[in-house]
Amino acid sequence: MRTTSPGSGGFLHVMRTTSPLSAAAWCSIRISRSRSSAVPCGQALRCTTRLRHASRVAALRIPPPLRERPFRARDALADGLVSRRRLLGPEFQRVLHGVYVVAGISIDHGVRCQAARLVLPPESVLTGHSAAWWYGVPFARDDDVVMVARPPGTRVDGPRGIKVHRTPVQVEDLAIVDGMRVTSPVRAAWDVSTLAQPAPALAIVDGLLHRGVLTANALDLRLACGAGTWGVTRAREIFNLADGRSESPSETQVRLTMHRGGILPPVLQFEVRVGGKFVARVDFAWPDRRVILEYDGAHHAEVLQMGRDRRRLNELVNAGWVVLHATAADLRDPTVLLRSLRSALARPAA
Repeated sequence: MRTTSPGSGGFLHVMRTTSPLSAAAWCSIRISRSRSSAVPCGQALRCTTRLRHASRVAALRIPPPLRERPFRARDALADGLVSRRRLLGPEFQRVLHGVYVVAGISIDHGVRCQAARLVLPPESVLTGHSAAWWYGVPFARDDDVVMVARPPGTRVDGPRGIKVHRTPVQVEDLAIVDGMRVTSPVRAAWDVSTLAQPAPALAIVDGLLHRGVLTANALDLRLACGAGTWGVTRAREIFNLADGRSESPSETQVRLTMHRGGILPPVLQFEVRVGGKFVARVDFAWPDRRVILEYDGAHHAEVLQMGRDRRRLNELVNAGWVVLHATAADLRDPTVLLRSLRSALARPAA
């Protein structure tokens, strides 16, 4: 990621692309599925090879300005780069109303931000989770709306998929990241805390702290300057809970759930050692109670990871720790998890 000052410009180079899929490629897929059992092996191979060649040729026919980034349909049509019939065909896909990319490009939140840039006035600024995406905190889902800040008094419009927030944006709140006009990390944290739900907002602020683009001192200063302004109560709750040691949105949500359930604050990413020897680094720990809580994401169900987890669990139990586990189901209904934590933490330490 390359960051420049607001006045120095910059080139847009963050893209997540795969090879474009043309009509010929889709034809190849359909033929391989429907005729694979009926066509002799050699003949099927020759047919697939010809179709793949046709796919590459078709991709090369797409003008270079349209290949790697979103473009406005009206500009491409006016410049004669593509016909309307071809634009609506299988070679292209729509990102926002009037904005397209080549088929095969993964439309993640970053691509949606690039598309929004093409249809909004130049004074518009990405903020909240959209600005955080460009700071290396890609927690926004692919289908999340693009969050944009614009000065009060300006005309507010935009296609579906863009949420415009009318608010003053000071010069010190502006930055240019990879050619994109975004709010500063602390302003992005403020906006997401005041406009979004607490769990995703806290995950974004945690992520900005974890990346090192935001500091706790900057959050404290922003709270002091924002005293009495709209949304300061919501921002204060998020800022006071934020912790850069959190390593995933799920861990953040577990921490928020424990806070709301009245559980004592844990130590994050605690290193367990026995006789000076490293045993494990755990998600949450209460060292004085010798209680550990681990969040098990989907990858913990993999066979190899499961074996490592069991060996690690045995070492922790042998060292005298009570080890509890949380899953996605506990985030949906934390009743049992909170009850287990209260019980474990109420026991005298061994």
